[in-house]
Formats: sequence, structure tokens, C-alpha cells
Amino acid sequence: MTQSISKQTKYVYAMSGMGRDMMYALYANFLLVFLTDALGLPNWQLIAVGTIIAVSRIWDAINDPMMGTIVDNTKSKHGKFKPWILIGAVTSAIVFFVLFQDLGLSGTSFVVVFGILYVLSGMTFTMNDISYWSMYPSFTTDPKERESIGSLARIFASIGMFITIALVPIIYQNWSGGPIQAFSILAGVIATIFVISQVIVFFFVKQPKNKIAEADTKKTTLKDMVKVIVKNDQLVVIIIAIFLFNCGYFITTSLGIYFFNYDFNKYGGVEFTLFSAILAVSQLTALIIFPTLMKHMSRKKLFTISVIMIVIGYLLFMSVGYIFIPKNMLFIGLAGLILFSGQGFIQVLVLVMLADTIEYGQWKLGTRNESIVFAINPFVTKLATSVQVFVVSITLAASGLNENVINPLTEARQLNPDMTTEQARAMIASNVTPEMLLQLRSAMIIIPLVLIVLSYFIYRSKYKIDADFYQKITKDLEKRIEDQQAA
Repeated sequence: MTQSISKQTKYVYAMSGMGRDMMYALYANFLLVFLTDALGLPNWQLIAVGTIIAVSRIWDAINDPMMGTIVDNTKSKHGKFKPWILIGAVTSAIVFFVLFQDLGLSGTSFVVVFGILYVLSGMTFTMNDISYWSMYPSFTTDPKERESIGSLARIFASIGMFITIALVPIIYQNWSGGPIQAFSILAGVIATIFVISQVIVFFFVKQPKNKIAEADTKKTTLKDMVKVIVKNDQLVVIIIAIFLFNCGYFITTSLGIYFFNYDFNKYGGVEFTLFSAILAVSQLTALIIFPTLMKHMSRKKLFTISVIMIVIGYLLFMSVGYIFIPKNMLFIGLAGLILFSGQGFIQVLVLVMLADTIEYGQWKLGTRNESIVFAINPFVTKLATSVQVFVVSITLAASGLNENVINPLTEARQLNPDMTTEQARAMIASNVTPEMLLQLRSAMIIIPLVLIVLSYFIYRSKYKIDADFYQKITKDLEKRIEDQQAA
């Protein structure tokens, strides 16, 4: 027997992801930009901060399954998910806001305080992130219903992300009070939206009864947590594949703003916003048509098509400005359209495949661990962002962009807040060398391309849960439950 959920719960849950991803997009995509383009960190501090972020992300990733175990064992009148959704939203919003403030510190004291705040930001957001996404598979075990909810949740999350990515560069580069004040105000507004969205989830999302999800299985202790993950072989495959894919994708998106500012030399312009709009249209289209495509092809086939699209997009992007392809928005936009459409399909595929490993683990190990399994998504995301931040900070420092281009421009704008975008672009053009740009483009495209192709081959050769196998799993679980009830 399968379950369906009300439209109110479905849409309230999905729409609340918009506020979450607005906050996370600011945090994940623009914290380094704030540190370089607003505060103007020197190379040693940039590398120190990059190292702190990388190490903190590794700890935060380890902390995710532990938080998943705590959520799975939580009992309250509001259920096991909602209390942590609300607590995590409020506490992480406060820390995120403080991270985007100029605290008047410099040197070692800045690095130490930043490190403390960054560790706190990860641990508090984990409370919300784990509980929010692990609530999703508890709604239903119907694969089609899950695909529908998953794609809808990703649509609204993507809208929130695109709003932030598109508007933040224009606002901070053209704000009359300067980039420091712009980031401070942006962080306050977005943090407020984030908290409101999660308060709405707390009060208006109703969880339906789910026989399999509510089956009486033995509790998982922190000691058993590693065993649950390692013995779920299909979950391990997804962990490795998502990690490699996210490393590649995050490196590309993080270096994107630097590409438009310093390679394309459109600092302060609308080109990055146009590119973000292309990204939004391509990913949203992919997410909207995903349930329809699933009626006509298998997940494995769509995954293959998506990776082919991503490879074509990367190769086209790398060729722009080189060989015979001119460096203009037509070809950059086309590359982005192909690349991010494929990435949009994979976003939802990963979500529903992770959900399927919950029943697989319950079938194989006798325990149901939604929160531990869905802790894997932020777990690998944070591991990937640790790699991303390290690669980005090393690229900016090693290429000479930070010390020879970004820092002088930041200092010049602080001395002359009325500097025009034309003056800024002229300054960039006189300082940037072809070698800097080639290192930037290589880190942004070639490294991610290799990682994403490798992730596909691991998924293709090792992931075994298809429609027939999943149907067998759910039937076996229902029979076990009926036998237990009869006994």
C-alpha cells in the first residue's frame, strides 16, 4: 500500500526550500567573495581562511550522520523532525548574519574569530538541514509521489538559490555605501526570510501516516551509525558518486563570479545576472519536466543523458575565447544552458535515489534511518565544499589574481567609493595576464569535468536499485510488517 500527501503539505514543504537555499547560496557562494572583494584579505589570510573552511567542512560532514542519529531517536509532540528544523534555522541564521559583518578585526585575531564562527555556522545549519530533508522520504514510499515531491522541492530551492546568485553581485558591486555595507544588509534580509520559511514548515506541514516509515524497528545508537552507513552498500555508492559530482559542480559555480569579473571583464555588469537567469531557466525546466521524463525512461538512462549534456557544456565553455569560438554571452549562455540542464536532472535523481536507499537499508539491516541516510546529502555536500573552497582559494592565490588584481581593486574602491565600473574594468584589464586567466579557466572547467565523469562511471557500474528491485523491497517490507502484526 502506498501513501499520498495533501497538496497543502506538499507545497508548503517544497516552497519553504526557497528561503533555505537563499541563505545557503549566500553562505556557500559569496562568503569568499565577501572576504576578497569587500574585506580585501591578503594572500596569507585567504589561504588560512580557505584551510579553516576546508577542515571545518570535514568535521561538519562527520557531524552530519551524528546529527541524523540524534534526529532519528528524537521523540516530541511535534515529531522528530520539526523541533530541529526550527532550532537549526534560528541559530544558523544568527551566525550566518555575523559572518557577513566587518567586525573590525585583522591578522591572527580575524582568522581565529572567523574559524570559531565558521564551525558554529556549520553545526547549527546541520540541525535544520538534516531534519528538513530527512522529513521528505517519511511522507510516502510511492516512487512516483517521491519523484513529484522531490522535483517540486528542488524547483523552489533552486529559485531561492538563483535569486541570491543573480542579485547579490549587482547589489554589492553597485551599492552606494560600499560592498561591506551591502553584504551586511543582504545577510540580514536573507536570514530573516530563512527563519520565516522554517517557522511556516513547523506550523503548517502535516505528516501523513506511513506504515513502513512508522514500523517498529530497533533504534540506532551513535555506535551503530557507522555500521548502518557502511553495510548499506548502495548508500556507499551514492556517497562516492555525489561527492565527486558535487566537487566538480561547486568548483565551477564558485569560480563563476571571478570568471565574469576578471576573465570576461564585466565587473559590476549584468552579464553574471544574465548567466544566472540562463542557469535558472535551464535547471527549472529540467526539474519541471523530470516527472514526465521518468514516465518514458529509466533513471539510469536519464543520468547518462544528463552527464553527456554536462560534458558538452563544459567543453563548449572551455573553448569560449579560444580556438574559433568568440568570448560573448551567446556562446557562454549556450554552454551554461546545456551544462545546468543536465545538472538539474541529476539533482532530483540523487534525491530520489537517496530516498530509495532508506527502504533498501531497512530491508537489508532491519533498521529504518531516514535522518542518517539524508544526512549523507549534506555530508557529501560539505566534504565537496571543503574541496571547493580549498581549490578556489589556492587558484586565486597561486594564479596571482588575488594579490595583483582583486586586492588592488578592493583597496582602490575603498579609497574612492565613487569609482565607476568603467574605471574598475580598465584597472582589471591592465593587471590581468593571460596566464592568470588560463589557470582560472582550467580550475573552473577541466578539474570539474574529470571529477563528474568519474562520478558517473562509479554510479553506472555499482548502483543496483532499479524500479523492479525497489518494488520487491517494498513488498518484502510490507509482508514482514504484516507477519509481525499477525504474530
